[in-house]
Amino acid sequence: MIKIGIIGSNFGTIGLLPAFKNIKNCKVIIVPSGKDWRKTLENKDLDAIAIAVPPNIQYKISKVAIKKGLHIFAEKPLTANIKQARELVKLIKKHKVITAVDFIFPEIIEWQKVKELLHKKILGNLKHIAVDWQWLSGDIKYGRSTWRTDLKEGGGVLSFYFSHGLYYLENFAGKIKNIKTKFTNSKESKNGAEVGIDMQIVFKNGLTGEAHVFCNNKNIIKHQLKFTCEKGIITLENKNAIVNKFIIKIENKNGTKILKVKNEKDKKNEDERVKEVRKIASRFIQSCITKKQMSPSFVDGLRAQELIQIARKNKI
Repeated sequence: MIKIGIIGSNFGTIGLLPAFKNIKNCKVIIVPSGKDWRKTLENKDLDAIAIAVPPNIQYKISKVAIKKGLHIFAEKPLTANIKQARELVKLIKKHKVITAVDFIFPEIIEWQKVKELLHKKILGNLKHIAVDWQWLSGDIKYGRSTWRTDLKEGGGVLSFYFSHGLYYLENFAGKIKNIKTKFTNSKESKNGAEVGIDMQIVFKNGLTGEAHVFCNNKNIIKHQLKFTCEKGIITLENKNAIVNKFIIKIENKNGTKILKVKNEKDKKNEDERVKEVRKIASRFIQSCITKKQMSPSFVDGLRAQELIQIARKNKI
């Protein structure tokens, strides 16, 4: 039985607690609260912790927890900068703890189906990936000044939101070789972090990609990935949701069809993200038991930070 404590009162309460509380071989012994995280880590019954706090604080908590031999389930971005991420990865290798990062999108069943279709090459080889992700962030909508709008704290649409995208793009198409980025800013982002990115991507295998991500669109909520292949296009998209309502559309010379996939329903009064978090959390608990590292881990979190650094350096 893995005994876990949850640190962080916002997503910790609505996301991590319901995800972990019904997992086999897992017992939540510390629930999210305003308690000092240092006191939480003093609990000698703990085997692991799950964290939902700003990146700079997550880095500080993780450093102490690793040295205590605690396994760690973390949110993205892993840290506020690449230096911190490298330090954590070095420490986990030294202390041999199990880690996970909550990159949820590849857990969605429709996303897994598209990856299967690409692997089977039903429309021939993949040539190009295009991402179009737009919505209105809560910080902008409500005029909040938070770490999510502060670059030094790990905020901005690239670090906070598209750390997900950098991970899922490599999950679909392999390692990224280079990125060039144009940034869009707005006075509505209170601490100055960018609200939009337009990205040109080259993969090591020769594929190309592009991404338009904008968190200041007051008129639409959409997340679309378009996979252009030799013999047609596969589109994966949703509207007015985070992880729910994705559809798969296949277009080729024979026309267009919607591919239906049987999906898991949300539990009553449960945030739509929980069912995807639960999948990663379940693997994390199993990995803590077997002592075999899982994915996505802190190594994947570091990789996202490496790509963020490339994207910020190579401005168009």
